[in-house]
This record gives sequence, structure tokens and C-alpha cells, in this order.
Amino acid sequence: MLEEVSIKNVGGISRACMSFEPGFTAITGESGAGKSSLVRALELIGGGRSQAVFIRSGENEASVEGVFIEKENDQNEALTTARRILSKTGRNRCYYQQERVPFSAFSKLMNDRMRIQSQFAQMELLNPKRQLDIVDFCGGEEIERIRLALKDSFDEALQCDRELRTLKAKENEQKLRFQDAEAIVDAIRPLDIFPGCDILWEKELEEKSHSALQAAKVRGILLELTGGAAGEGLLARLESLGLELIRRLSLNRTDDDARFNEGISSFHSFFDSIRSKVSDLSPEAIELELGALEKKLGILRKAKRAAGTRTAEELISWTSEAENAILWLREASTLSSALVDRAKRLRRQTSSLAMELRGLRQSAAGLLESSVNRHLKDLGMAESIFFARVIPLNRIRSDGADDVSFTLSSSGAPETPVDKSASGGELSRILLALQLSLPEETLPPTLVFDEVEAGLGGRAALLAGYKLLALSKKTQVLLVTHEATIAALADCHYHVHKGKEEIEIKRLEKEERIIELARMLSGDSDLPEAREHAERLLLSARIETPF
Repeated sequence: MLEEVSIKNVGGISRACMSFEPGFTAITGESGAGKSSLVRALELIGGGRSQAVFIRSGENEASVEGVFIEKENDQNEALTTARRILSKTGRNRCYYQQERVPFSAFSKLMNDRMRIQSQFAQMELLNPKRQLDIVDFCGGEEIERIRLALKDSFDEALQCDRELRTLKAKENEQKLRFQDAEAIVDAIRPLDIFPGCDILWEKELEEKSHSALQAAKVRGILLELTGGAAGEGLLARLESLGLELIRRLSLNRTDDDARFNEGISSFHSFFDSIRSKVSDLSPEAIELELGALEKKLGILRKAKRAAGTRTAEELISWTSEAENAILWLREASTLSSALVDRAKRLRRQTSSLAMELRGLRQSAAGLLESSVNRHLKDLGMAESIFFARVIPLNRIRSDGADDVSFTLSSSGAPETPVDKSASGGELSRILLALQLSLPEETLPPTLVFDEVEAGLGGRAALLAGYKLLALSKKTQVLLVTHEATIAALADCHYHVHKGKEEIEIKRLEKEERIIELARMLSGDSDLPEAREHAERLLLSARIETPF
């Protein structure tokens, strides 16, 4: 509960310090006295958003500090401090247990400790998401357990779907990138490619092609010289012509023949040597070798084009990636099947939990309806019937497959949404009835109500006061009010007064309370009748308790 709050330069408040007790505290004062500045300070310490206009005129900084006390057990109590500092420079700070914390963390921590409820602030209770939460609160631990299990199952199914989509996207990308990878890898595997092999093999082909061309020309020359198997060549013709020349010139044939034969023999010996060298490279062998090399280069070129690479090095790198991709794609197929099966199982499980949660919600909604209608009857709205309708959806969310709609039927009229059919006073009573119907464990240690009785008067306002008094038995209740009948029910009473220069906040004792209640009743605290009425209110406050 909130034990103490210190305020500096918030709104019209220069400095103020208030101490609170368990139970019901009323805060009153004339219109424009500064109660809104006090509520604003409480909103700040409760984790509400700040604005520079909250800072008192003429000041550069404002601050609010709250001290909260919580019983750990019968012997020990724990103190918690929270502080907000607002600056016109925009350097606002939040402190929790004297440690500076981000606003988001501060807001979450303080929302668990204190909530501000006004006719406008409580409108959040009427949005569909909040209505769903209210019904679930009424379902207790069982709904909480199923809702958590459903969220886990839903999130797991969602994650499974994400993984499946990611896997499929990668699978499609890998298939597109390596669509003919297996054929390419199989084709180049026998080549035993290595970095630079394409350049080396191209050079080798060029050299071998040149050598083959030269060998063919040499064989042609030899064939022309020797004649081969087809007939006489130039050598045989030369020998014949030489002998004919010697004969016709009537030369010394013995010497000439010897010399001529020696020359011819040298020619034959030389060309036999050349022929021997050329015969070592058969045309068939050369053609086979060139064909094999051209085929190897053809496969390599085709593989590079198919892989979108330019060099052997790039192809080797691509091949390594392709082999990994082929293995991954085989594994991905198995993983994809497993994910599909898991996703189906999780969807069935999520659907089953959603149906179970719907049944529990319908039961909880019935309990909430009974409780709210009971409170509404006590608050003078017996002719109105409140409904908490669980509306099935055709899809499942992380919080189930239902929406909740709060509706109201007055005097037998058709149901309409509460926020569209209730008057201001009725809305105040319905919202109060909802707050009273929530399980005690869902209530924060401190609830601040800002003119929650707005729109009520007479007995309806008094009944609302009794309900607030009953609520204060479960949690600390601070109420800013204009209703004397409600203020008289409080355990503690603070008065907000606007002086000439600043706002004063004072705790009232019995006589002072009578004066303030008399002012609230008649506008004139000096009227004897008003004072008598105020005394009766205080006297009867603890005696006439209808609930």
C-alpha cells in the first residue's frame, strides 16, 4: 500500500506531504482547489506519462516520491520507494528503490502497485481486450493455466510456421541457384580439376595442336620425298636422274657411282632418321590425345557456363558449395516433413486448448454476470441486467479464439454494448461493480478513484460509497470526491485548499471533518443544519452498512 507521498512543484502544488493508512481515504476540496494536481502527482508515481505542463509555473523541475509498504509476513514489512523527476529541459528521470530505471520498466513496476481509476481512466475496462482480461481474471488459476499453455502452444506453432517458411524459402533459393548441381558435379568429378587447370589445359591443347600440325607437314614432305607405298618419290627420281646423268656424260663410272651412291645413301640415312622420329607419333594417337583434351575442356567450359563461373577456381568454390547444398537439400526435405507434422500437431493442440479455454470463459463470464448484477442491484440498478458475452471467433489468437462483449439490457430492452447504452451515472456504477467483482488477488495494493461517483447522487451515491468501503477491506482505496455522503464513510479524510499563493493539503480530524462535510452538503460550513447533517453522516457511517 501507499504509505507516504511527497510532492514538489506539480501543477498548483508547491510542496505537500501526505501519509496514508490502510482502508478508505477521502480527498475533498472545492472545485479548482487543486485536487486535479494531486491526482496528477499520484498518476506520475503510478507510472503515468508526463508532460512539461505538469511542472508548476515558474519552476524548472517537479518531483513526486512515494513510499510503499508491503507485509512480507506477520513480523516483517518491506519498503519500496519510487520517484519521478520532471524537467522543462526534457531530462525526466525515474527511480525505483533509489536506482534509476527506464520509464517503461518504472511504469510496469508501479502499475502492479497502484492504479488510477476515474470515469475516463476506467474506459479502458470497456475495450474488448480489457473485457476479455476481466473475464479471465474471474476464472482464476485454471483459466490462467490454460491461457498460458495456449499462448505457449500458439507461439510454438507460430515459430514452427516461421521456421517452415524460412526453410522453404532457403530450399527454393538453393534449388534455383544449384538447379543442375548434381549433373554438373558428376560431369566434372572425373576431370580432377584444380586451380588454373583451365588455363593449363588450353595451353596444352594449343601446343599439341601446333605439334600435330607440324608432324602432319613433316609427314607430307617425307611422303613427297620417299613416295611411300604409292610409288616413287623425289629421292628415287633423284637417284635415277643421277645415274642417267653419269651414264650420258661418260664419266668414270666407278668413281662417280661410288660418290653418287654415297650421297644417295646419306640422303636415305637422313630421311630414314626423320621418318623414324615422325613414326613415333602416329596420327591416330595424336588425334585421340587431342580429342580427349578437347572433350575435357568442353566439359569444363560447359560446367563453368552452367555454374555461372569464369575460372576453374570459381568453379571449384561453386562445386564445394553445390555439394554442401545437395546434402542440405536432402536433409531439408526430411526436416521439412518433420516441421509440417509438428505444425499440424501444434495446431491441433492449440485448437483443443482454445476450445477448453472457451468453456472456462463461458463459466467465468456467468460468474462475473452474477456478481456484477448483484452489485448493480445494491447500487440501485435492479432493472438493468449486465451480460458478459463470450463471442467465438473463426480464428485463433495467442489469447484464444474468443472476444468478450459487455452488454446491458435495461427494463427488458434488447442488449446493447455497455459504453453505448449506459448513462454517465450508470457507467460509473457498472465500472465500480466490475472492480468489486474482480478476485482480490487481481487488485493492486492501492486503488485511486478520481470522482468515480460522477453522475450519481442521493442514495445511488451513498450505495457507491458503501461499495468503495467494502472494496477498501480488500485493498487500499484513495478517493477524490465531491460527495459528502461518501467522504463521511472514509477512515481518513484529506482536504485540499487553494490559498493565495499555493495549494495546501491537510489531514482533517473530527471537528474539521464536520466543517468540510457541512460545506460539501450546503456550500456554507457555518449553517447549523448542515453541521448537524454532517455529524449524523459521520455517526451513521459505521452503523448503517448495508453490505
